[in-house]
Amino acid sequence: MNNAMFDAAVRRTATRLRQQRTADGPAANVATWNGQDVIDWIQAEFYIPEMKGAANPAMPLAPYQQAVLREAHRRDASSRFAYDLVLWSDIKKSIKSSIAAAVILFRALHTSYGSFKIVANDLKQADSRVFYYIRRALELNPALGNQAVLRNYRITLANRSVIEAIPVDPKGEAGGNDDFIEWTELHASESRAAAAMWSEMTISPTKHGYSQRWIDTYAGHSGEAPILEPLYEVAVTQGQRLTLPDAPDDLEVYANGSMLALWNTRPRLPWQTTEYYASEARALPPNEFARMHRNQWTTSEDVFVPAEWWDACRGEYPEFTPDTPVVMGMDAGVSNDCFALVGVSRIGDKVYVRFCRIWRPALGAPIDFAEPERAIRDEFVKQYNVVQIAYDPYQLHDMAMRLRRDGIVWMYEFTQMKPRLEADKALHDCIRDRRIVHSGDPTLREHVTNANSKSEGDIDKLRIVKRADHLKIDACVALSMANSEARRLQIA
Repeated sequence: MNNAMFDAAVRRTATRLRQQRTADGPAANVATWNGQDVIDWIQAEFYIPEMKGAANPAMPLAPYQQAVLREAHRRDASSRFAYDLVLWSDIKKSIKSSIAAAVILFRALHTSYGSFKIVANDLKQADSRVFYYIRRALELNPALGNQAVLRNYRITLANRSVIEAIPVDPKGEAGGNDDFIEWTELHASESRAAAAMWSEMTISPTKHGYSQRWIDTYAGHSGEAPILEPLYEVAVTQGQRLTLPDAPDDLEVYANGSMLALWNTRPRLPWQTTEYYASEARALPPNEFARMHRNQWTTSEDVFVPAEWWDACRGEYPEFTPDTPVVMGMDAGVSNDCFALVGVSRIGDKVYVRFCRIWRPALGAPIDFAEPERAIRDEFVKQYNVVQIAYDPYQLHDMAMRLRRDGIVWMYEFTQMKPRLEADKALHDCIRDRRIVHSGDPTLREHVTNANSKSEGDIDKLRIVKRADHLKIDACVALSMANSEARRLQIA
């Protein structure tokens, strides 16, 4: 299908849909591009797999989404956009990335020799969201796919417009002349490079009024979103709340000069059910639930687990034999912290805390590692069937090397990055689900309840941190490593 045939087919579809809408009553503030309505086009041509088999396989838009799209595309008497920055912030699972993808594809198909950029913190993120949805729509709708050539992270259309997915690289992207720049999940853009790239990728003065920056995101962590948070302050806090035609009266949409912001904080779509949110509330820390599912600014730290959760894990122990495998976790801080050893055994899906031992240095003195090392050599490995000790190498590398060299026990180095983050999240979930059993040791309880959790971006990762500098959490960290390894090793 050539360009003329394709454009004619799109115009016929748009005309048919507009006539259908006119029969129901006049549409207010319809946003058109070269005579085509962006909303009608999306609901006729932007195919999604969820609608496969339906009479119309295109993506439907809720009334509030249509209303904001019309406002975002509104033009003045000289055909210039009323807004050069659109902040589309909605709760999780509100198709905000799909909407951004549909807008980009619509605009690119109607802009000859245009430049359209999709920016994310890394190339994987850029490709996995908005760019992926564009690619998928082209695959699902042959009439669109025939107009596109895909190579790696670049789509070239028949009208010579180009859509690219790019990672944060301020030097490589400076001085562009783009028609549309889309930033996905801006809440996670925390680096200096991201801030520099945001500054570099401004709208070209030659295209001012005819190009836009578009952001799809939900809320971030207060004080940790250096690009998004100032935009929120200007567009939402200092902006004027709008009442849009055909939109719910309670819709949170704001304007401040040339900035438009949707900041929706409540479920509005059919699949956002009470049952879904009950499940999510069980799986997520409260601050992350509020941030992702209510679009509220939160802090990245929260109580690791409520004390009631930990106390509910106290229970009866099965009979252990001398051959029952034990995995130990070992953690040590610096002068004002302590040395902790926690041993566990796993039976079925439950991990049982076998012992917790703490060594505290004199006030202001460094930890003497000689005493806990003697206890490992002369007591624990003789009294228990210790199959492994997991440890943080920051303070314990030398001790671990000695124990490994002397053949005392197998040592497993637990890094502070992905393994530790996943282990801390797993411990949180195990305590929540009562898959940890303990005897009520008061020191271990103290360390667990002293802990906060710090979100690390992904919902399956968090880090155990101190709630205050003077509080001790070493036994909680040791338990996290021991629990993780006892489950990974599949020993019982």
